[in-house]
Amino acid sequence: NLLDDAEEQLGFLRPSLRSDLIFLAREFVSIVVAFFRGQLLIAMIMGSLYAGGFYLADLRFGLALGFLIGFLNVVPYLGSIVGLSVVVPLAYFQEGGGLDTLSVCMGAFVAVQLLESYYLTPKIMGRQTGMHPVVVIVAIFFWGTALGGILGMIAAIPLTAFLIVAWRLLRLKYLGEAEAPSAES
Repeated sequence: NLLDDAEEQLGFLRPSLRSDLIFLAREFVSIVVAFFRGQLLIAMIMGSLYAGGFYLADLRFGLALGFLIGFLNVVPYLGSIVGLSVVVPLAYFQEGGGLDTLSVCMGAFVAVQLLESYYLTPKIMGRQTGMHPVVVIVAIFFWGTALGGILGMIAAIPLTAFLIVAWRLLRLKYLGEAEAPSAES
């Protein structure tokens, strides 16, 4: 195990400091793993919803496009950018397409994006990382602004969860509060 090797390599540190660093590293790894599990779950749900909406719109290759666009949403905005640039012209110009097909596809985009932004990400990421849904939303806005956009939005939940774990450890060990350190809210 990499963290066990790190513990051996940090033998020059005081045992209490070494155990704190290893604890924080283990918590960070578990938070990052939980974050990516949550991202994949959200992507699968979004892909299914897009596929269903595109199927109802009778979009050519709608099922495949829906799942692909959902998967690309693992990276914020990538699925939307690629999806809109492919789906809009396809829906309008395909045989039997036009404004009706385009309207249904755009309705599916809007509905799925709203559901993801205001329900799926806060709920799923909150459950995966142990943070309250409002904390997840605020973290995404804060880190997105602080780190300049997409990089901040990708790193927002792991960074915030790590800071929460570090704060709990600090409170427990150095400020004398009786709460045990944990990755849950």
